[in-house]
Amino acid sequence: MGLNLRRKIVLKQARFILIIALLLGMSSTGLQIYLDLQQVRKSTTEDIERIISMYRDTATQAVYNLNAFQANEVTQSLISYPTIYHAQLIDDFSETLSEHRRDQTLSASVISFSAQQLFNLNRYIEMELELASVNSGNERARLIVELDTIYVANSFSQRAINSLLLGLMHNVALAAIFLLLIYRFLSRPIVKTAKWVNELRTGDKNAALPYTGEDELGDLVRSFSGLWKDREAVTDKLTEMVAELSESEHFSRSIMDNAGDAMFLCALDSTIFRVNNQGASTLGLSKEQLCNTKLADYSKNYSYEQYQQVCEGISEAQVSTFEDLQINANGTVFPVEARAIKLMLQSQEYLLIIARDISVRKQAEKQIHELAFYDTLTGLPNRRLYLDRLTASIELHQANHSFGAVLFLDLDRFKTINDSLGHGVGDELLNNIAQRLTHVLPIESTCARFGGDEFVILLPETGSSSDVCADVSAHVAQEVLKVMSEPFSIEGHTLYCTASLGIAVFPAAASAQDIIRQADTALYRVKAMGRNGFQFYDPEMQSTAQERLEVEKGLHQALKSNQFVLWFQPQICKDGKIIGAEALIRWQHPEKGLIFPGGFVQVAEESGQIIEIGNWVLREGLKHLAQWRANGLPESFQRLAINISPMQFMQVDFVDQVIRLMDEFNLPGDAVELEITENMLLNNFDVASHKMNLLKGKGVSFAIDDFGTGYSSLKYLRHLPLDILKIDRSFVTGLRSESEEAAIVEVILATADRLGLLVIAEGVETIEEKETLVELGCDCFQGYLLSKPLPADKFIQFSSANAATLID
Repeated sequence: MGLNLRRKIVLKQARFILIIALLLGMSSTGLQIYLDLQQVRKSTTEDIERIISMYRDTATQAVYNLNAFQANEVTQSLISYPTIYHAQLIDDFSETLSEHRRDQTLSASVISFSAQQLFNLNRYIEMELELASVNSGNERARLIVELDTIYVANSFSQRAINSLLLGLMHNVALAAIFLLLIYRFLSRPIVKTAKWVNELRTGDKNAALPYTGEDELGDLVRSFSGLWKDREAVTDKLTEMVAELSESEHFSRSIMDNAGDAMFLCALDSTIFRVNNQGASTLGLSKEQLCNTKLADYSKNYSYEQYQQVCEGISEAQVSTFEDLQINANGTVFPVEARAIKLMLQSQEYLLIIARDISVRKQAEKQIHELAFYDTLTGLPNRRLYLDRLTASIELHQANHSFGAVLFLDLDRFKTINDSLGHGVGDELLNNIAQRLTHVLPIESTCARFGGDEFVILLPETGSSSDVCADVSAHVAQEVLKVMSEPFSIEGHTLYCTASLGIAVFPAAASAQDIIRQADTALYRVKAMGRNGFQFYDPEMQSTAQERLEVEKGLHQALKSNQFVLWFQPQICKDGKIIGAEALIRWQHPEKGLIFPGGFVQVAEESGQIIEIGNWVLREGLKHLAQWRANGLPESFQRLAINISPMQFMQVDFVDQVIRLMDEFNLPGDAVELEITENMLLNNFDVASHKMNLLKGKGVSFAIDDFGTGYSSLKYLRHLPLDILKIDRSFVTGLRSESEEAAIVEVILATADRLGLLVIAEGVETIEEKETLVELGCDCFQGYLLSKPLPADKFIQFSSANAATLID
């Protein structure tokens, strides 16, 4: 029928059905052969075991009586079975009593050899015979048989071949039947239908239906016949419409190509079907190059997915407008304003996108924005933008209860420079100052020029308290003064121009104008005090910030000049024995005298100097401990306690540093106690646990300092290697047995007792406090009642006197 036989459906069906039938037949037959193989292997093994068991007693009796005749009967009977071709009976003197062998009549073929390998039978079977009495040697009587595996394999292989052949024949026959049925009811009607369709295509409109059965194929033929007749009717109408549309399309194309805006006719996924001359010119490509590409390819703002989302959001009834940055063939990026509408053309949805280059408009808007919000000379924000940002910051800080600051800066001697060297030099100086301020100020800050030589700085986020805010503002002011003190080189002139700063903290004031007024008031105080400095609006805050700066500066000098010393407060049990001591730092200031930790530790923590100070305390404490151990300490003295700050503890090399110092001073770990705080454990539980376990492995003890004043979570008491709880002095001061503090202390002592922790009460100053603690179950104390903190030499004297008193 003019069709290539290789393309016949029936032949394709025959090929695939035959292949599938063969594969299924071979698979099912193979499975059956495998199951048969397992069954034959099992039955053969059971038969051999049964046969040997039948002759066990007879063979045992023959060996026991050394009856050769009876032994011959056993071996001869065994080889009579087709699966056994050799039998041998050996007595307990290792001598053959009887042996029979028959020839293997069957030879191993390739198939039987393969089957023999599959069976994997134990060809050689040996059975020991139990005799009523044995000789003095170690030999035992044995019955040995060898199996005829070729016989078993040949028998199985014949059955397997027969099964395989029968299975293949069955599946081939079944496949042939299926092919005949498919050809009769499917392939032949399809061939007739194809011939009928070809006759329709050649113009034979009166060809009879090739198939009229009441089934799916008959429905298909009747439906196709109806569609063909409808098509003929529609074709005549389309012929008329094409003529009309050709004229209309020419008119539309002419309008589109001559439009001043870029126009793109696209699919909903932004694929370009048609583009006008302006669109090709805008993107720098020809119309042929643009067609079948996506408009998203030339977008900088939108990815393919985002551009498609924009396109899908465009409605048919309304024009949608959006802005984009387009990229032309040269890589130039330019802004466009796009207007898009969805069209229905020939039952297909399209998008008509009209894009206009708005580079000139954007540049004009940018210039207007800069004129409205930025200083034209320095490029810094102007008064208007600064007030907007300050107002927004005040509202935010009032809601969040945080603090910010305004720094009002005025240049010293600027009028003299401007009048003597001219406005050109003055303007250049202002530009240099703006650059220096921008460089030195924090990224989140805003520096604005208010006019003339006045600059205002906004620090929008400085902390959660006014003290921290004052500290941060003072630091920034110092940096500004420092950078302003450096000379300026302008047009061959070396100029010095210092500055004065007034600082106001918000949201203490009600409005932005109030804060700026306060900062301006503080600025004039600086001017009155001699300029080149800074001043807070609040005198008390100014004093506090100045003191903190002096302390911070003094700490640097103290570390450099070795002004720190260690004092030691004994820890004593109720029997009067010294069990240890706590190392306490003191600052021996050259002018102010002895300063206790409350006067500088907080500043050290906030400035980060606590790490270096803590390392010094750790080294000096272990150094003193090593010297005391070398010179002799009371036998009751167990360990020296050293406070560790959270920042110091979280240093990466903290564990290595402790171990290195213990090795340097030859100290055992059980002589060292590290005191840590509760909050440090709660905030960094996993890291703290790991570090503590490492040091615990070296014998170091750990104490929780000021227990009960933090969150007092039982989590770290259960899961961390703690040894000691130190009851905070706030629970000890004025302690009486009937007070609320006594109940808290009692709970702490009970918890520690259940967990096996030692408890030391801090701040014991009266006998009543000590007696109450003893009554509640506390045995160890630290406080002025027992001893104040002592310098190293006096502590040794106290320890020696205490030991002598106990001996007496």
